[in-house]
Formats: sequence, C-alpha cells, structure tokens
Amino acid sequence: MKRALLYRFAAQSGLRANEIRCLTVASFDFDNQLVTLAGKYTKNGRDTTLPLRKDTVAMLKELFANKLPQTSAFRLPSKYNMADMLRADLAAAQIEIDPERGQVCFHSLRHSFGTMLAASGVHPKTAQTLMRHSDINLTMSIYTHTLRNQEAAAIESLPDLNCEAHKSKKATGTND
Repeated sequence: MKRALLYRFAAQSGLRANEIRCLTVASFDFDNQLVTLAGKYTKNGRDTTLPLRKDTVAMLKELFANKLPQTSAFRLPSKYNMADMLRADLAAAQIEIDPERGQVCFHSLRHSFGTMLAASGVHPKTAQTLMRHSDINLTMSIYTHTLRNQEAAAIESLPDLNCEAHKSKKATGTND
C-alpha cells in the first residue's frame, strides 16, 4: 500500500524522486490539500506549494497518522535503485512494460503527470506552472505525450463538411 500510494502521489504531483525523498510529514497541509517543498530541495531553487487531490490527501493522512512531523514522508531506495524498485513493482502487479515505449524509471511518473494534465484538457500554461518549468516548450515537447486514439478523436471532432448535410438548410440568398 505504501509504495502504491507513493506512485500515486508522484503521478499526481509531478514531483521528482529527489524532491519526494526530502518531504516530511510536516510538508503536507491536509486541511488545505497542499504539499510544500523548500527551495533548497527543488531543481529551480524556489519554494513550491502544490495542490493535491482530495482522495489522495485522505490516503496520505491515514498513512501519516501516527508519525511525527519531522519523519520522512516516504522511504525511497538510493537513486540508483529507483528504476529497479519500479520495475519489480510493475512485474508484481503483472503490468507489462512495452519495450517500444522506452525505459521505465521513476521519472516516467513525472512524464505521466504532464501527459495526464494534457489529456484532461488542462491549459498548457497551468501545466507548465504545475510542472515548474521555465519554458513552455519543455512542458509541451518533452513532458506531454500523445495518447493512443487521441489523433483519431481529434479528427472525429472536426465539423461535418458533407454537402448533403447542408442541403436541408434554408436558403440564405447566396449561390452556395
């Protein structure tokens, strides 16, 4: 349960493994559904406060119920063993890794975060802010990926240009 919640939290916050490693129980504001990370632990050097989903906050609150505020929120292996941990957990959950999609590592959860934001219709500027990128091109080109069937759905959303569909319309006084 703890690691499943870790993966859920990472995929819903976009935080990097080293940032998550620095979180303590006191980093979480359960009442306001926020997590705060001091700038000395962020890649851009700025303090950051991110919103969290209500259901995830409830799970985190339960997990941290009997822990002291200064206790590490999550125990993570060394940065060299993060990918092994994730791959082992995927195998245990019987989730196959598609070899054509590239390597799976903990940072893949950050890419999933960006992709889920885009797939949910979040404005690109909001996604950039949540991912804490200085350049929108990084957010859009590297961290958001097209999901299967999105192209087909986009094409289907185009207006019907069938001339037959327009014949039933009332004449407007034009030749067309």
